[in-house]
Amino acid sequence: MRILHTSDWHLGISLHNMSLLKEQEFFIEQIGQIVMDNRIDAVIIAGDVYDTSISSSEAMRLFNRAMTILCLEQKVQVLIIAGNHDGAARLSICSDLLRTSGLHITGRLVHDIVPVVIGNCAFYCIPYFNIDEVRYLYPEIRIDNYSQAMQTVLEDIRKNMNTDLKNIVISHSFVSGAELSDSDHGAMVGTANMVPGSIFDGFYYVALGHLHRPQKLGDRMYYSGSPFKYSFSEAGIDKSVLMIDTDADSVDKISLPCLHDVREISGTYNDIVAFAAQDSRRDDYVSVHITDRYATGELHDFFRGLYPHMAFFSGQHGEECGISAGSLSSSDVERLDAEALMKLFMQDVFPDFKLETEQMELFRQACLDVEQEDRS
Repeated sequence: MRILHTSDWHLGISLHNMSLLKEQEFFIEQIGQIVMDNRIDAVIIAGDVYDTSISSSEAMRLFNRAMTILCLEQKVQVLIIAGNHDGAARLSICSDLLRTSGLHITGRLVHDIVPVVIGNCAFYCIPYFNIDEVRYLYPEIRIDNYSQAMQTVLEDIRKNMNTDLKNIVISHSFVSGAELSDSDHGAMVGTANMVPGSIFDGFYYVALGHLHRPQKLGDRMYYSGSPFKYSFSEAGIDKSVLMIDTDADSVDKISLPCLHDVREISGTYNDIVAFAAQDSRRDDYVSVHITDRYATGELHDFFRGLYPHMAFFSGQHGEECGISAGSLSSSDVERLDAEALMKLFMQDVFPDFKLETEQMELFRQACLDVEQEDRS
């Protein structure tokens, strides 16, 4: 039997307010092709199908397209658990009806988890949960932390587990020792929900979701990672899905192509302009950092002309306008008023020039004249 392990689709997510729906649409078509080419029997989505609990119509359209390809066209079984980003109740609506089409969705944690048996495998679906849910389901057991809560759930599974089958756990959780990315916002809020990897001992395979960096944590314990780079900290990391072959007893990585990559570009103004002139990938999602100039609105627009998918822009800046030394981002530019931006511009172009009070008054008057002209 062949199983495809995926997770953290985050349908509807944006990269610094730039929509990634086209990238996700491309990914869904690729998944359909991978399933067909590799004769996959079952597909796992280990949580965070959507990026928000109340999904956009575009994100729901993509999900519908994906399930149509997998369940109706490819005739494979799909196993989905709710992640911390998903609205569990919304995600699992009509789950009993959908199961007849091969779509198995688990939104909420239940007592005595019944596995989904497909071929020689038993899949135990553990959606994202909080400690109080486990305390409610197991009132006879004292549970003081998240690890104990997960241990309680897993011990309940082990009691009735059929050892003649390949027992697979699907879990949306944060396992200690795993590497984070900037886009792993949910996992970054402390470590209270962290669990040790040894807690999953005894299972044939552990299909993890929650963290976006693909990684192996133990013998047959993997994060497949997100299908696309949802932060610039993931630039340079290849995205993939995992194929588990229970007959060959193997786990293989299948690389995921993308329409446009995510890159960071840093250097002086002249260096970046020269690089852009011969850059064959100017449609990538890029973060541009200028090391020798201030990130003015004018420069922002100029570099957006060079890189239409520039999602983040920053540069050098001084101590003016309440901004400490470091980098001035495009979001800083948006929040600064005209006077603050003018001061930064003057520092950049004429670093030795000192603005006099009279000159500042003339600038303020010019701004007022422009505002009055706009109103009329």
